[in-house]
Amino acid sequence: MYVVAIFIDGGYLDKVLQHEFGGVKIDFAAFSSAIARTIHPDADILRSYYYHCPPFQSNPPTPDESTRVANMQNFLDAINRLPRFLVRQGRLARRASPKRWWLCF
Repeated sequence: MYVVAIFIDGGYLDKVLQHEFGGVKIDFAAFSSAIARTIHPDADILRSYYYHCPPFQSNPPTPDESTRVANMQNFLDAINRLPRFLVRQGRLARRASPKRWWLCF
């Protein structure tokens, strides 16, 4: 019996879906199962870890920033409710240069 853990980089997956597939939405439970089946047809998923980071929010946040953060949080909450999924959130912070963003977990 094969037991697998799946690690999904949400930021990277967002960009791939946006640039390569026109921003199509996916079923994350089915996506995770498909990955497990490519490893072995009888693979059992121990857990799928989804790593992402909410958008940057200035202090005080603009209405647009607040909306984007709320939408992202609703999305991450929905992912976290999927069976055998666990969301790990990072924190986006401005460092050194105003044009550079660093994702800190």
